Amino acid sequence: MKIHESGYGEGPLNFHIRKFGSELSATLTYPPWTDADNKTDQCRYVCVNQESVRASDGVRLHYDYQRDGFVIEQPRRRIKKTGPDTYEEVEDWVEVAFCQSWHFEEDEDKMYLNAEAEWEAEKQKVLSGSTQAPE
Repeated sequence: MKIHESGYGEGPLNFHIRKFGSELSATLTYPPWTDADNKTDQCRYVCVNQESVRASDGVRLHYDYQRDGFVIEQPRRRIKKTGPDTYEEVEDWVEVAFCQSWHFEEDEDKMYLNAEAEWEAEKQKVLSGSTQAPE
């Protein structure tokens, strides 16, 4: 189910939101490379959290173009002194994981060989009587 479709271009609504069964999909369309590049207030980050009995501090995702992958960050809260007897809470986002793009990409020939081997293994199980025939 389509919830929002990106208008593309320079506007601030540069994202698609869709629901597929139990999955919510968020796709940023051409997000700015850095905060400094973001002249039109486009979305660069996707924050994910949940609301239930269990509390969570959530995570924030963004794409790192230099390293070609997604960065996962978590918030770290700290107190900053802003004047005599005055303080404010500051939230810093700290990288906790990096997910390389195409990390599990395999050569297409290898994928076919793996599929053939899996098929043959399933056939052997059927012949031995331990499972049903593959479709």
